[in-house]
Amino acid sequence: MSIVRLLSAKSTPVPFLDRAEALTRLETWARSKEPLAIHVLGGDGGSGKTRLGVELCRRLTTPNTHHRGAEVWQAGFLQNIKQSDNASSSDDASSLLLVIDYAEGRPDTVKEVINIALRAAEDPKRRRVRIVFLVRRPAPLSATRQSSNKWLDALRPQESQNEGLNRLLDEASTIVLNNEELSGKERDDLFEAAYKSFTEPPGSPSSNDIITHLDNPMYSQPLLVTVDAFLNARPLPNSRNGCSPGELFEEVLRHEERYWAEHWPSSLAVNTDQDQQTDGIATPTDAQARKMQSLNRELARQAVAAATLTDIQDEEDAISLLQLLPASLGKNTKDLAQWLRDCYPPHMNSNGHSALWCEHLEPDRIGEHLVVSEADDLEPLRRELLSSSRVGTSSLRTWTILERVSTDPHLNERAGLILNDVLVEVTQAVHAQVVDSQSPDLAAGFTKLFSAVRSHIEPDEAHEAEQALSEGGYFTTFLECELAQRAADITRPTDESPEIDRATYASRKLSLSRCLAASGRRDEALETAREATNLYRTLAEHNPAAYTPDLAGSLNNLASCQAESGQQREALKTAREATKLYRTLAERQPSRLHPPLRQISQQPRQQPGRERQAARG
Repeated sequence: MSIVRLLSAKSTPVPFLDRAEALTRLETWARSKEPLAIHVLGGDGGSGKTRLGVELCRRLTTPNTHHRGAEVWQAGFLQNIKQSDNASSSDDASSLLLVIDYAEGRPDTVKEVINIALRAAEDPKRRRVRIVFLVRRPAPLSATRQSSNKWLDALRPQESQNEGLNRLLDEASTIVLNNEELSGKERDDLFEAAYKSFTEPPGSPSSNDIITHLDNPMYSQPLLVTVDAFLNARPLPNSRNGCSPGELFEEVLRHEERYWAEHWPSSLAVNTDQDQQTDGIATPTDAQARKMQSLNRELARQAVAAATLTDIQDEEDAISLLQLLPASLGKNTKDLAQWLRDCYPPHMNSNGHSALWCEHLEPDRIGEHLVVSEADDLEPLRRELLSSSRVGTSSLRTWTILERVSTDPHLNERAGLILNDVLVEVTQAVHAQVVDSQSPDLAAGFTKLFSAVRSHIEPDEAHEAEQALSEGGYFTTFLECELAQRAADITRPTDESPEIDRATYASRKLSLSRCLAASGRRDEALETAREATNLYRTLAEHNPAAYTPDLAGSLNNLASCQAESGQQREALKTAREATKLYRTLAERQPSRLHPPLRQISQQPRQQPGRERQAARG
């Protein structure tokens, strides 16, 4: 079988360590009397979130003497649970547990699952409904919705009308596995148990001298301890003791190559010379050696990295993407596509159909290591995957993986430069799909990738992309804000700079202020609004015909920021100045300036209390 599958969170041979009694705490929470409850498991990749979710499902669904007869649980990860109203009454389970992985990148799914759970909890046949969200890293949130729990904030809906969901999340429990580092004894115990499970035959103890290195800080989480135990239990010829996660993962991939070779098609073999055949009866070792000789290692690594980097939809999609790999030139890509499917068969739904052509390399950190190691050869593929034509549900995985591996400086630069070339078109495609679907998932995923690589994005490209987000509303608020921040990241002009440069800078600061305000970052919005207003005031003094309208608009924005920050007196004074300018301009150019004037006069209807007076002028 696949070695990386053996190391995955759902693999039975890998021992489970209930450090800090996290599983015990989760089971107690799950069996509590509340009809509906939510729990968040936070932590970096390899910290054990998925395995903890797997073990909780097993614990709840496995009959035992203590809880026998008390309840029947239906528990599993989201892809294994029917996502419909049938979850409320179509089975005899009295209790329901839903586990959602990568929840921080699936805001629309979070909302949908909570709504499903609410409906299920209303069924009198249900004793309890539980949701566990697995969050790999916290996500930025508007200041108006920040709390002391950043892992929980990663799940909060962006739209203001979803305060009901926010209140439910406020009551959620949280365990952050990053804070639960393995103790020295836990590392030793986990290594020993894993080593015994991986040896052939199982059960052979390890020698004391091979665990002395476990005090290294990189072994603070379970994945690397388990990987190290596997590599010691099943050493390959010329294997090297890794002193970094990357070296350990590379050794695991050496094992995985043997699995690849077992399935490698003869049409892609790189060594078929008859003189390489062994005379007489071939031993298993000889057969394995010949298979390894026939494996095109370079092509195999590139193909698996490609499958890790995106959700391949079908055979046609697989062939078209694999043709972009340098090592596939002149090769039978149809057989290569089938090889991928044979090695990593897709998950089948209840109807016997698969949503994807093949699955990805797991655990994620090993797949991400492979993507980084093959970065140079994946350049044509990355360019295709980041194009506007690929924008859709499948692009979420590409953006997520690239965002995670962007800690590698080289790959960060390469991905950033590609994105810079297509930023406007991709933003337009994201905007169109977000407006059509009324879902923030695409915009949220793209925002994270853009934030990770934005140092390689030209400010002018970011400004043009920002202009494409005209009708996205709250669905694209954070993307628009990130674009505006990069667009405004230009050198501040001096008093001697050309007028056009000063006007450009002022315009981008004004736009940034509005975006910051829309995302709830009031203090930053106010500071930026003041800067923009001061710049426009200077420009209007020297060229009033050209810049007085801009000054009036900037004053109007400043008044709103002051009112939002509780500075009612200042807001009233600023709004009066803006209104005076608009009235004067309206007398001279009525057709052009009546709409802004009406907008100011209507602002008080949208603001409560003294803020109405501040905007009324």
